[in-house]
Formats: sequence, C-alpha cells, structure tokens
Amino acid sequence: MSGRHQLSRPSAGLKRAALPLGALLGVVVAAGATVVALRVWDPAGGCAGELPLYVTTAPAVEPVVKAAADEFHQAKTAIGGKCVKVEVRPLNSAEAATDITGPVIPGQKVPALWIPDSGLWAQRGKKQAESSAAPSAVASIEPGQSLASSPLVVVAGPGTSEKLGGAVSWKRVVDGGVTTTIGDPAGTTEGLATLMLIRSLLGNPDGSPRQELVAALLRVGRNTMPLVRDGFDKLAAEPETAPAFSATEQSVIAHNRRGLGVKATAFYPDEGTISFDYPLTRVASKEEAPGTAEAAETFSRFLRTEGTAKRFRDAGFRDPGGRADQAWADAGVSPNPPSLLPLPTPDQAAEVLRTYSAVTLDARMLAVIDVSGSMSAKAGNGQSRIELARDAAGTALGLLPDTTHIGLWAFSTDHAPNRHWTELVSLGPLAEPMAGVNRRAALAGAAATLPSKVKGNTALYDTLLAAVRTVKKDFDSKRINSVVLITDGANDNRSGLDLGGLVQTLTAETDPAQPVPVIGIGLGPDADLNALQQVAKVTGGKAYAAREATDIRAVLMDALIQRRCRPNC
Repeated sequence: MSGRHQLSRPSAGLKRAALPLGALLGVVVAAGATVVALRVWDPAGGCAGELPLYVTTAPAVEPVVKAAADEFHQAKTAIGGKCVKVEVRPLNSAEAATDITGPVIPGQKVPALWIPDSGLWAQRGKKQAESSAAPSAVASIEPGQSLASSPLVVVAGPGTSEKLGGAVSWKRVVDGGVTTTIGDPAGTTEGLATLMLIRSLLGNPDGSPRQELVAALLRVGRNTMPLVRDGFDKLAAEPETAPAFSATEQSVIAHNRRGLGVKATAFYPDEGTISFDYPLTRVASKEEAPGTAEAAETFSRFLRTEGTAKRFRDAGFRDPGGRADQAWADAGVSPNPPSLLPLPTPDQAAEVLRTYSAVTLDARMLAVIDVSGSMSAKAGNGQSRIELARDAAGTALGLLPDTTHIGLWAFSTDHAPNRHWTELVSLGPLAEPMAGVNRRAALAGAAATLPSKVKGNTALYDTLLAAVRTVKKDFDSKRINSVVLITDGANDNRSGLDLGGLVQTLTAETDPAQPVPVIGIGLGPDADLNALQQVAKVTGGKAYAAREATDIRAVLMDALIQRRCRPNC
C-alpha cells in the first residue's frame, strides 16, 4: 500500500524479546524502514530444541556468512519455541547446483538458503527444478537479491604483468601471445564465465561457433586448472613465469592480503567483463521442517543488514551496485567500476559448455592422407593439393592437446605387396617420446615429407577398411576413436574392394559399443563425395567438401565440434 507500512504479525508459539540495538537497527534498515516483529528467545521460557537452517554458499563468501551466522545466534532467534541454528556449508556453485537439484539422497541436508557466486547458477537451478521429471527433494528455487558483487578480471604476477602492459583484452588472453590458463569451465564459474566472454566475442550471432572460437577453446582447454586457487599458488611459487588467469577481483584482494611476498595484479579487459553477483536464493524443500521458511526469511533479513554489508566490503567485495571501497587502490585492484557485459543465460552457458566439451574431448585419431598422383594438382590458392593437406595436418597438430592420440598414414597404390598405404607415424599420444623427439614433432616432420611421396593411383576403399580396422583393434573407450581421411579423387584400384563390398563389410563389422566414425574430406572437384558420404553414414561420421584452400580449416574445426554427437549426428 502506498505511503503505509504493514506490521508483521508474530506466529503462534513465538516469544518476543529485545535484540541488541545494533542488530535491531540493522533489521529495520534491511527491511526498508518496515517495522519487523522480531522473533527471539524468551530467557524465561528457553528453547525447546533447535531448528536447523542449512545454508550453502560459494566458498568465497562462506567466512562472511559464517560470521553473520555467529552474530545472529547471539540473539537466540526462536520460531515455534525452537532456536534457529544456522549451519553454513561452503560448496562450489557448479557442484551445488547439481547437488541441490539432483535425485533424493537419504539423509540429505537440503539448504533452505543458497548463495552461489553467480545468478547464472541460481537461474539454472530454478529451471532444472521446474523442468525435471526425476524425483527431487526440492520444491522450488527462487533467486533473490544480490548480497555483493565482484567482477571477473585477468590476474597476473610480476613477470606476466610486464608482458601484458597496460591494455588487456579477452582476445589477447586467448590468442597465445601470453601464457594463460583458466579454471575448469565444468567446475568453476570463473572458467565458465571466461568461456562465455570468449563466445560473445568470437561466436556467430546465431549461436554457432566460428573457426576462431573453436581455436580459442582448444588453446584455453589445453591446461585448465581444477581450482582457481591453483593459479594463485603457481603465481606465489613462480612469480616471473606463472601464467595469467581469470579470477574474481575479490580473490586478488584476498591473495594480496595473505602477504606471501608476491603481489597479484588485476587487469580489466577493454571489451568489458562479467560481474559475479552472489544472489541470496531461497530453496524450498518438499519435506522441510515446520518454521524453516520463516527462519530462512529472518536470517535473510539479517544478511541484508548494514553490519553484514560491511563484512562483505571488508572481505574485498563490491556492493551489489558495483561500488568499491576506495582503500583498495593498494590491493592490486582498481576501485573504479569496470565496464560490465550482460550475464549469460543458462541456455547460453549450456551451449558453450557443449562446444567446449566437444572440442576438448580426448581423441584417438588416425589421419589418412591421399598421396596419389593427382594430389600434385594446384588448389585454389596456388598450392598443390598435397601441400594443402600437409598444412591442414600442421594446423590440427598446433591445436590439439598433448593427451590426443594421433597416427599418420599416406596412401595411393602398391606401397608394398598387397598393401596400398604406409604408416608414417604410429598411433599414440602426442607427448610420447619417439626416437629422440615426441610424437607431435615426429608427425610434423612426417607431414612435411608428404609432397615428396606423391605417385600412383587411389586405393581408397582398401585403405579405408584397413584404417577402420586398425583403430578398432586397440579401441580406447575413454577417447573418441576416429579415422580422418583426406583425398582428392575416386577409387581407381580395380583389383581391390568395390564400394558395395566396402559398405557391406563396414556395416557387418560396425559395433555400437566401439564406434569408429570416418570423417572424409574431399579436396577439389574430383573427390568422390558420394563414396565418402556412404562410408560416413555407415560408420556414424561425416563427409565434407573442401573446394577451396580456405575451406580446409573450416572443415577441420567443424569436424572437431561434431565430435560431441558422434556417432549419432
């Protein structure tokens, strides 16, 4: 009602007593000048037990919430004759979102209040709670007002700060010019938020990933950190060489206050950043104890008092509006408000995680490259087709992490009796030592020799079958197993398999439990795309046409993205 305030009425069985003046004023301020009927312990009557109030928080805010809970307990707030006992549990926000909305677990303590580090998780939890058909202990999740904020920044130690200079951008963070890392996007909000920022800068408007985005995701995915604090530990141990990484502004302040002797510096990227907003979120359990809702509301009011707000400021957080303590200037951060970008939606976050998961999946891939005589023909940019294939192999090697398993074959006809291919490098991990170098270097060296091997006809079908069987022989269930074949022509080996025989054999040998999709790339106008498409259909792969020199990179990037749905794309 306009111009009036409504007095809340005490519930039955509730006693009243006076709070300390500071706590009383805090509750009045938090309630927006509304007079609140405080429900507290009556010293004469005592409490008939405890009413537990479970609160799950992002680890960064746990000390603040725990201190607030300790002060809250001094007032001995009682509901229904039971004193409210706040139990604070710190939990990573990604894990908490799954934990809260997951299946019912006997004895599970469902929090009545949840403070994730980002409203992204609260909105995602709300959506999951509303749409899930699986049994869950949660009735509803309602994100509330923010308690504090802290922008995502780029963190660097003395050595990397000097390389970064004054101006920093997210594009520069991922372009490979400066050594950088991020937290695991599947487990840290910092990592996920960084991916979202990269996605906003490098993705297509329709949500599909561009080549540059895929390349950036591959670069940042090579050495992610399980925990963001690992970045600070590395910085403290190796200040001159530690990589830059993304983290909250508050974590920079906390690190510098630890006095480890190595100061971290926060950089605010030119394109803007995302702010963590720590929303106070109500989680209603289907079987919560009587009085829990009222206890949650009472403690929520206490968390919005000026006393708690001061605790947040003292811990290095900005207020919900982004205002900072001006005394932070010597803490490695800037008190000036950074340019902020919109918080991504849960659907946007899910999509970028799917793309990231696809391009960073550990792979076991046999690359099979045509070296028949026609591969010496010129491609669209003046290079020969074999030079184009060579450079494509180099591009892939530069992007894939050391955990990838790769082998390389060259094929045409009559490489040996009854064999039309040569194994240039055996299939194995890129980091594995091989004759004084690692497999990555061995592959690069072998790819460089491909133009010198061009001769003969195209034994496409026999080679494809042999390649699929080779990958299947030592199938690795922990990786995406595949054959990637590049050719510019059609099978012209009359003494071997025909297309019908190849398709029939592949169909008979296909095992859904051990899929080996064939990714066929046809170079130039003479490539037999019909044959590649039939093989791709049988194996769960895909056929691509690379008509121009510039097509080959796009094809490789799309093939990497498509891995997330193999073999059922």
